[in-house]
Amino acid sequence: MLTSLSVPYEARAQAALSPLLGPDLRSQTVFATQYTSTGANSRIFGNVLSGDVSTTGANASVYGDLVSVGAATTGGGGSTVSGNIVSGDVLTTGDRSVVGGSITSSGASTVGANSRIGGSMVSGGASTTGDSSTVSGDIWSGGNASIGAAATVGGTLGATGSISVGAGGSVNSRQALSSSPIDANASTGAIRTTVISDAQQVIDAQSALTKMGTGTALAPTITTERTLNSGVYSAVSLSTSAGTTLYLDGQGLDDQYWVFNITDILATGASTNITLINAGANSSVIWNTGGYATLGANSTFVGIILANDYISVGAHAKLTGVGNSCGGLYSAASYVSMGDSSSVGGYGCGGTGDDFNVDPSGTAYYANSSR
Repeated sequence: MLTSLSVPYEARAQAALSPLLGPDLRSQTVFATQYTSTGANSRIFGNVLSGDVSTTGANASVYGDLVSVGAATTGGGGSTVSGNIVSGDVLTTGDRSVVGGSITSSGASTVGANSRIGGSMVSGGASTTGDSSTVSGDIWSGGNASIGAAATVGGTLGATGSISVGAGGSVNSRQALSSSPIDANASTGAIRTTVISDAQQVIDAQSALTKMGTGTALAPTITTERTLNSGVYSAVSLSTSAGTTLYLDGQGLDDQYWVFNITDILATGASTNITLINAGANSSVIWNTGGYATLGANSTFVGIILANDYISVGAHAKLTGVGNSCGGLYSAASYVSMGDSSSVGGYGCGGTGDDFNVDPSGTAYYANSSR
């Protein structure tokens, strides 16, 4: 009987049941079934989905949406979320925060002083904005609503409870609400359902990648500069010594791929550089680990990490995707944390760039390749 890898590419492509990662997970740059946390001055280019609380540090940026089942907190000192923030619990933005879209919380929400919200503010509980803050749209509150001194609401300020406006504050209109503007249970439940679905996608993707086989076995530790051509690689655990450079060489060809199937732990030492060279923009790099993954401080990394356990990114570490993709960090059963001044993706990036499908046998194959 033919194995899935011996079936011609064209036949597998026609019979493919699904992409390796579904549309929602492809739209996330960081995903965790537990919490997500980013340090001060960190940058995430794309969306974040957290199965528990989400926290960003001072002056940190998320260039996309920030969605969490639990409480959502952005740090003070000018943190930025260019899209929307949606929390299944309470929501807090620090002083001088900027949110390009709207904020929605199943519980109470608080906007710090001198902050700007580009859209509306909808809360299942009390709503509070700090002094000199601006909400360009409406504020709808399932409790009391208060805005600080010299604060501005561009639309209607509506609440089921009391409404108070600080000295010099400005609202377009006021409205008493007879019921909460949000069904908290339904809103939180919808986020949780998405998290459960995405976690299963990570698990299924890991299984499909593992079925590609062991390929070339790697030693447990890479201690010196090394070059790897396109293909499947495997290790029980894989680590790199500090300062090591690992080149992924596409040899001047388009549509190259690297799949690393790691049974347990992936760990790179400080200042490790993993660099893609001589490869077309349609190439793909995936790190599939059954345990946790840690990226050392000041290291550079390329591709997508699928981990069953947690993912930890050290301070000043940078992960990028291939071509115009953002890459990604995905934890099936734990958390994702990023250190100060670390980053994932880059300006103008979009999607994961995985470009893999899954055939009827449940085995992943690279959709852009005739191999």
